[in-house]
Amino acid sequence: MQNANWKRNALIVGGVIGAVVGVAAAQMLVREAEQGGEGKALTAGKGLQLGMLVLGLLRQLTSL
Repeated sequence: MQNANWKRNALIVGGVIGAVVGVAAAQMLVREAEQGGEGKALTAGKGLQLGMLVLGLLRQLTSL
Protein backbone atom coordinates (compact mmCIF):
# COMPACT_ATOMS: atom_id res chain seq x y z
CA MET A 1 0.00 0.00 0.00
CA GLN A 2 2.75 2.45 0.89
CA ASN A 3 4.56 1.55 -2.36
CA ALA A 4 1.56 2.68 -4.41
CA ASN A 5 1.24 5.93 -2.43
CA TRP A 6 4.69 7.25 -3.31
CA LYS A 7 4.14 6.43 -6.97
CA ARG A 8 0.80 8.25 -7.00
CA ASN A 9 2.30 11.24 -5.18
CA ALA A 10 5.25 11.38 -7.59
CA LEU A 11 2.87 11.40 -10.56
CA ILE A 12 0.70 14.12 -9.06
CA VAL A 13 3.65 16.34 -8.13
CA GLY A 14 5.27 15.78 -11.54
CA GLY A 15 2.03 16.62 -13.32
CA VAL A 16 1.52 19.81 -11.34
CA ILE A 17 5.11 20.92 -11.88
CA GLY A 18 4.85 20.16 -15.60
CA ALA A 19 1.63 22.15 -15.89
CA VAL A 20 3.08 25.13 -14.05
CA VAL A 21 6.23 25.11 -16.19
CA GLY A 22 4.13 24.83 -19.37
CA VAL A 23 1.91 27.76 -18.41
CA ALA A 24 4.95 29.85 -17.46
CA ALA A 25 6.60 29.10 -20.82
CA ALA A 26 3.44 30.02 -22.71
CA GLN A 27 3.10 33.23 -20.73
CA MET A 28 6.69 34.21 -21.52
CA LEU A 29 6.10 33.50 -25.22
CA VAL A 30 2.94 35.64 -25.23
CA ARG A 31 4.65 38.48 -23.35
CA GLU A 32 7.58 38.42 -25.78
CA ALA A 33 5.20 38.51 -28.76
CA GLU A 34 3.26 41.43 -27.28
CA GLN A 35 6.41 43.45 -26.62
CA GLY A 36 7.71 42.81 -30.12
CA GLY A 37 4.48 44.00 -31.69
CA GLU A 38 4.11 40.95 -33.88
CA GLY A 39 3.03 37.38 -33.31
CA LYS A 40 5.67 34.71 -33.04
CA ALA A 41 5.05 31.51 -34.88
CA LEU A 42 6.48 28.27 -33.57
CA THR A 43 7.79 26.60 -36.70
CA ALA A 44 8.13 22.85 -37.11
CA GLY A 45 11.91 23.11 -36.85
CA LYS A 46 11.78 25.15 -33.65
CA GLY A 47 9.18 22.77 -32.23
CA LEU A 48 11.44 19.82 -32.98
CA GLN A 49 14.39 21.56 -31.34
CA LEU A 50 12.31 22.32 -28.28
CA GLY A 51 11.09 18.74 -28.09
CA MET A 52 14.62 17.38 -28.28
CA LEU A 53 15.73 19.77 -25.55
CA VAL A 54 12.89 18.61 -23.31
CA LEU A 55 13.75 14.95 -23.96
CA GLY A 56 17.38 15.64 -23.09
CA LEU A 57 16.28 17.30 -19.86
CA LEU A 58 14.09 14.32 -18.99
CA ARG A 59 17.00 11.94 -19.63
CA GLN A 60 19.16 14.03 -17.31
CA LEU A 61 16.48 13.94 -14.59
CA THR A 62 16.04 10.18 -14.80
CA SER A 63 19.77 9.56 -14.52
CA LEU A 64 20.06 11.37 -11.16
